[in-house]
Amino acid sequence: MTTTYYEERLRAFAEGKRLGRLAKAVRDPEDGVCDACGSTLPRTLFGLRDTVSDRHYFVGQNCLAWLLETGLVAKARYRHSAEVAYRREMEMRRNGASTSADEPSPRTGDQGDLPKRRFDLRNLRRTILIVETESHYEALVRLEDGRRRVSGRAQEPRWGQGWARCDGGVVLLERVPRAKRNAVIICLLKAYRKARAAWRDGEARNGAEPGDTLHEEIVA
Repeated sequence: MTTTYYEERLRAFAEGKRLGRLAKAVRDPEDGVCDACGSTLPRTLFGLRDTVSDRHYFVGQNCLAWLLETGLVAKARYRHSAEVAYRREMEMRRNGASTSADEPSPRTGDQGDLPKRRFDLRNLRRTILIVETESHYEALVRLEDGRRRVSGRAQEPRWGQGWARCDGGVVLLERVPRAKRNAVIICLLKAYRKARAAWRDGEARNGAEPGDTLHEEIVA
């Protein structure tokens, strides 16, 4: 059974989360971006709450439908309003809170600072390194501006489960090769997301899991 890059990206988004829907939706959000696929085109964003980190995410209609269909989002809804959660979550992100942080602490900030932060991130120097081993792909993404340098690292396995035809039926094999392009892209996105979060937080985070490490240093 093959999967597309879009499906792989949505699975990577939902990985490690327990998501449930919020009530209502956010119509015509300013600078709206789908947290699942990264699209800047959705006219409507639907709110999701992660009970693991107690953070909120916002996705477009197509992404929500796919996540619901695959069981990655619970069908039951929370009573909390997506509009209220959106304003609170965007304020936290503007002030540097990572969407993967376990214990967010909201702070007040200026909404006009968001375009400036995006501009700064786009103009950072990027260094990307991809390594392939017998068991996995590994990506290293480094961001720097001449004064600070941060890096994010992530891994994706080269092998996974898959269906194969056998004697007129299908069997689930425990070890089948994954599509290299999809696995590398997912690995790269994870590493970039972590490097970007480290840059916005302004400091390296400790206690990262093996294969998902972050590093920051001051450039002399």
